[in-house]
Amino acid sequence: MFWEVLLKGDNIDLLTAPVAALIVSWFSHFLLGRWAQSENQSVRACLASAFRPPLLLLPWLLCFFYLAHWFVDHSEEEGHDWLATSETVSSVLLPLWLLLRLIRQLPKIAEISGVQDKDLDLARTLSRFFHIVLIVLAVMILAQKLGYSLSALLTFGGVGGLIVGMAAREWLANFFGGLMLMLDKPFKEGDWIRSPDRQIEGHVEHIGWRLTQIRNFDRRPVFVPNSVFTSIVLENPSRMRNRRVVENFGIRYEDLDKIPAVMNEITTEFLQHPELDCSEPHYARFLKYGDSSLECQVRVHVIPKGRVDFVRVQESVMLIIASAVQKAGAEFAYPVMKVIHKANPEPESGNSPDTDTH
Repeated sequence: MFWEVLLKGDNIDLLTAPVAALIVSWFSHFLLGRWAQSENQSVRACLASAFRPPLLLLPWLLCFFYLAHWFVDHSEEEGHDWLATSETVSSVLLPLWLLLRLIRQLPKIAEISGVQDKDLDLARTLSRFFHIVLIVLAVMILAQKLGYSLSALLTFGGVGGLIVGMAAREWLANFFGGLMLMLDKPFKEGDWIRSPDRQIEGHVEHIGWRLTQIRNFDRRPVFVPNSVFTSIVLENPSRMRNRRVVENFGIRYEDLDKIPAVMNEITTEFLQHPELDCSEPHYARFLKYGDSSLECQVRVHVIPKGRVDFVRVQESVMLIIASAVQKAGAEFAYPVMKVIHKANPEPESGNSPDTDTH
C-alpha cells in the first residue's frame, strides 16, 4: 500500500520522525503564509486558508503511522488489520477534507473576483452540490477499499433508499425544495420577501438544503421548511425597479378655477425631484366631483426601494402637494354639511297660538 511504502525506512530513528514532522509542518505554514501575502492577496488568502489545516496535519499523520509500524506487532493479525484499515480510511478522508475546504471557498473567491449576483448564486449552488457529490463518492471509494462489494451496496441502496425515502418524505421534500430554490432563484440571501398566503415577511439570512432562515421586522428569526416555497405565492420586493405612491386629496369647490395651476405645479415639481422615477407613468389629475370636495389624485414612482428611504421620499411628495395647493391660493377641503333653515309661516289672524280657546 501507499502508506506502507512511504513509511518504511529502517534508517530513520524513532526520535527523528516527530522532529521531521515538526519541521515539515512549520515549513508548510511558512510557505503558505508567504504565498498568501503575494499578489492577488485576497484569492490566495482564501486558498491558503483551505490548504493550511490538511497540509499541517499530513506530516503528523505520517509520523503517527510510522511510529505505529514500530510498536504494532505485525505477526498479530488483529493489530495489523487495525493499522491497515486506519491507513485506508486516512488515505480517503484527508483528500476529501482538502477538496471540501477548497469547494467551501468557491463562493468567497467568486465574491472577491467581483462577479455578478447571478454568478455568485451559481457559485453557492455549485459549492453545495459538489459537497454532496464528493461525500457520496468518498463513501463509495472507502467501501470498495475496505472490501465491500459496490454492486451489493448499490442493490441494497436501491431497496434501502425506497424504505428511507418513505420514512423521510418531509426531509426529501425540503431537500428538493431547497434545490429548486437554488436553481430557480426566486430570491437570494439578503432579499426582502413576503407571502400573501402565509405570514412570512422579512429578509432572507440563509438558504439551506432543508430550511430557509428569515429575519422578520421584529428582528426575530423565522425558519421556513423549503417545501413550503413550492406551494405558496411569493413576492420579492427587493427586485422592484421602484415603488409607487398613489395619494388622493380634495380641494374646495370654491377653488375650481385654481385646479389647473395646482396640477401643473405638482407635475413640474415631480420632474425636478431627483428621487422620483418620472420615466414611469405619473400624473396629477382632477378625478371627480365629491360630496364636499373636488377629488384629485397623484401617482408617481419612487426610486429608493427600502422602507425607510421610501417613506422619506413619500413625505416629500406629500409636501409638494401641500406647497402646490398653497402656492395656487387654494385650500384643502374637509367634510361640510350645509343645513338650510326655512322661515316659520305667519300664524293666521284669530288663531294666535297664544289664544286659549274653549
